[in-house]
Amino acid sequence: MVEMLAEAQKELLKYPYRNMAYRLKRTVKLLMGRQTEPNDRYNWPNGLLALGLLDCYAAYENGVRLEKAQAEDILTAVRTYCDRWIAEGCRMHYLDNAINGTVLTALHRITGEDRYREAADKAAEYLLHHETDGAGSLPYRPAQHNGHIYADGIGMICPFLCEYGITYKNEEAVRLAVTQIRNFLALGMDKDTGLPYHGYRYENGVKYGIIGWTRGTGWLMLGMAQTLACLPESHSEREFIRNAFCALADRVAAYQADDGLFRWQLCAKEGPADTSGTAMILSAVAGAVRADVIDDAHMSDVHRGKTALQGHIKGGKVYGAMGECQGFGMYPQVYGAYPWSLGPVLSLFCAADAYR
Repeated sequence: MVEMLAEAQKELLKYPYRNMAYRLKRTVKLLMGRQTEPNDRYNWPNGLLALGLLDCYAAYENGVRLEKAQAEDILTAVRTYCDRWIAEGCRMHYLDNAINGTVLTALHRITGEDRYREAADKAAEYLLHHETDGAGSLPYRPAQHNGHIYADGIGMICPFLCEYGITYKNEEAVRLAVTQIRNFLALGMDKDTGLPYHGYRYENGVKYGIIGWTRGTGWLMLGMAQTLACLPESHSEREFIRNAFCALADRVAAYQADDGLFRWQLCAKEGPADTSGTAMILSAVAGAVRADVIDDAHMSDVHRGKTALQGHIKGGKVYGAMGECQGFGMYPQVYGAYPWSLGPVLSLFCAADAYR
């Protein structure tokens, strides 16, 4: 765990790694007027690292696992990460950046410093004024004009919107979070298996990508579980989301392999395992158990997966994670150690230990 924490803090402040060749190539493209991806160090991989570290810090606050010096190092790294973003104007390139909103609200709670609340306000305003489709969902890349809604977006934006709305009394943010989840459950699920497609388009009713992409399922489950953890019992939509989460968790559990891991696609039982998707799914389940959303019988699956994941850790990195997805139907069968395995594994380990 000590090595994982050190690695996560290092990656949080340095990922993505850009060598001179990359920077020169990007500069040439810009000079030629060609479109290039923004130089963004505050997107979803970094957000997952920050959230994993903050889950470890929360464990320390609750008397679990960490020494005081380790907790202080975590807080310093996460504050440095967010302070850099604030200094750059908290620019929101895409929906992905909104995952950092949860980090900002946590820092505001921990430190009481207004700059984190003000930065969270900017992230919330970006989402509240974002383009929507005909059902009120937020397209993943509106500039592409395709109206595609991704499962990934549920995990990236809904927990922040809900926590922000509840914490700062903004009912519009809570409604927007609930709308994303309701729409995906209505329009993005496979009727036969009850598993999610990678995404859909409201305007033509077509569902895209594969059924049961494991990391996409993890994004959806994390978004639902973390939203439920924020919603008060009295909220009119809580029971609906809770029932949907419990049903999905039961269906997904049936695909957990004997070794404790999930394959890159849930039903591809003879395919390679994906540690990132496994950690995200089980972290969502563990969080739901802690929030009394789902029965604690599921914790046996969580601990089985945790044991399996421990075998993929080397030098503080979590190996066996599928590479970055490039869009619907683009699932590179390249496996290694990435921020999107390390961050969720930290969250999972802390949640599992807190349950014990």
